[in-house]
Amino acid sequence: MSFRKRNIGLSAGVDRASALNSTAQPQQAAAAPETNPGIRPSPDDGRPTTSTGSRSLDNLLAGHGGLPIGKTLLIEENGTTDFAGALLRYYAAEGVVQDQKVHVVGMPEQWGRSLPGLIGPADVADEKPAKRKGERMKIAWRYERLGEFGAGVAGSRGKP
Repeated sequence: MSFRKRNIGLSAGVDRASALNSTAQPQQAAAAPETNPGIRPSPDDGRPTTSTGSRSLDNLLAGHGGLPIGKTLLIEENGTTDFAGALLRYYAAEGVVQDQKVHVVGMPEQWGRSLPGLIGPADVADEKPAKRKGERMKIAWRYERLGEFGAGVAGSRGKP
């Protein structure tokens, strides 16, 4: 016997039988092209969604691959961790990266400067390759003459 999970919205004014019949019919996504940056259709039902800035949280949100537009996410913390604050910073940073307007109320200006950003390519970050080639490691100076690990060990052995 197998069971299927049904996502049924709860409301006060609709009786249960009509809610089951209305959700049993397939919903069709709007064919209008997305014009807002950072908004994509949900892989589950085609609803417009946006990323929360955390890929693992996006995957947990009912298969939508993000937070559906017009929905709210409330996170309650146990203890003294700042997990909700970290998620808020990731969500705001995702909006900045997607060129959306981000409104922050009640936070100091420094909060906006501490948002995570994009990481550039690795070759751009390493701007001093010529200087590093000239430097030698003083700690491992005696290993310099050994060459590659395992490179001549098998060939140098004579056959008995």
